Amino acid sequence: MELRPEQRVEALFFEHAWETGERVTFTYDMIHVTPPQSAPDIIKKSPLADDAGWVDVDPYTLQHTRYANVFSLGDCSSLPTSKTGAAIRKQAPVLVENLLAVMDGQEPCARYDGYTSCPLVTGYGRLVLAEFDYEGRPRESFPFDQSQERYTMYLLKKYVLPEMYWTGMLKGVA
Repeated sequence: MELRPEQRVEALFFEHAWETGERVTFTYDMIHVTPPQSAPDIIKKSPLADDAGWVDVDPYTLQHTRYANVFSLGDCSSLPTSKTGAAIRKQAPVLVENLLAVMDGQEPCARYDGYTSCPLVTGYGRLVLAEFDYEGRPRESFPFDQSQERYTMYLLKKYVLPEMYWTGMLKGVA
């Protein structure tokens, strides 16, 4: 891909372009570029992976679809949701409860509903906090309309969420 910001032009090379040499160009008003994402090769090339290379788990129990003693969450899982810290924060208790149940010879019964949270910075000092589940239904955790840009949500993203991540989530207390 080649970006020419002064002209607001993006040139994309699609996979078939390597065979034909065809170059496709798009114009844009705003662009958000995300690099390709994948699980590490050790997972992609293992029997744990699905056809796309992710750890193949049930989206609700987080248990592997073929190996009952394997569970996965987060960035390497096949869960059809955004791979965010907020999602992992909700996945972890489900995984632990189900893993312990399986270790005790029981069926996994805890369920993850696909909750994720995406802080969308809409301008300097403005943010919309999008929280939703697998069905795309809002799962707002604050008692106000989170679809409105708010400075307070910007402060949450800038100051509170990093602190929560580094001192809470990584230590297993948040």
